[in-house]
Amino acid sequence: MILGHCLLPLLVTSIFFTLTNGHGRLIEPPSRASAWRYGFNTPHNYNDHELFCGGFTRQWVKNEGKCGVCGDPWDAKLPRAHEFGGTYGKGIIVRKYQPNGIITIRVEITASHWGYFEFSICPNYKNPTQECLNQNILKILKPQDNVEHNGFRYFPKDGNKVYEMKYKLPKKSCEHCILQWRYIAGNNWGLCPNNTGAVGCGPQEEFRACADITISGKADDDVLVPEIEEPPTTPSLPSSTILVPALPTPEESYNPIAALLISFVSFLVAFSILFLLYFHFYHFGSHVKGWIKGSKDKVGLGMPPQPPPRTRRRSPSRRISADGMHEVDLRTESLA
Repeated sequence: MILGHCLLPLLVTSIFFTLTNGHGRLIEPPSRASAWRYGFNTPHNYNDHELFCGGFTRQWVKNEGKCGVCGDPWDAKLPRAHEFGGTYGKGIIVRKYQPNGIITIRVEITASHWGYFEFSICPNYKNPTQECLNQNILKILKPQDNVEHNGFRYFPKDGNKVYEMKYKLPKKSCEHCILQWRYIAGNNWGLCPNNTGAVGCGPQEEFRACADITISGKADDDVLVPEIEEPPTTPSLPSSTILVPALPTPEESYNPIAALLISFVSFLVAFSILFLLYFHFYHFGSHVKGWIKGSKDKVGLGMPPQPPPRTRRRSPSRRISADGMHEVDLRTESLA
């Protein structure tokens, strides 16, 4: 029973670690965190799939549900990493669209949390607010069936994959806009509006990302490709110089089977340690103590035996009587 209580939290933690190794990213248009993957000269963010407002606890317990518009923790130092002026917020426009046009949006999910996607636009790319974004929520070209708010929300139902969706832009134009992706998860248990509990109700984990775009009257649907600079001429290297090939990014070398195997091996090691501790304290410990005590006794038996203490037998008192017979004092004579 004690062993079961010890292993249950470990098992849950191992499963949680396996399932949450990655979440999702906005890849079309590429977000500020992911633009480097598509040829843009932006800083590399290898964790561009983890813009989740700092995590559920940090967002809902510490920051009361608040989150940066581009997925950074609300309490992060300003400017936040993915907002304009931050580490990844360089303001590089990645796509050019036409007002009232139809655009293709792609999202890659690496760990499905159910829930839904929502996309919105704000013309203030330097200091966008969630209120500004909520005024320009994009509409789905072909709404899904049997879902709530099907005109605006897209519900990913096929697990881990790249989801492609068609959305309609507003008739407004802007030279530099922010397109925001919000992914409201739906895998936590919470209180529903009708005072019942269910998975998907109440506060949920949230993911966000921002992409810099242009919506102008003469734009087209062609992909805006960043300019490719001519590589500078490289001087000849001495023969002693060794060229090291570039390493693949962590995302390219990610293998879910390897992650599952590592989690399973870690679980077995932890299980073995707990099992040995349990067996030592409740079963094997007394045997070890008995074995040690028995060894000491055996060492003592190997010594030569000690003779028992001897007392000198007293001689019986004898005396000669008048008739010449010996008289023996029976009080001192041994009966043996």
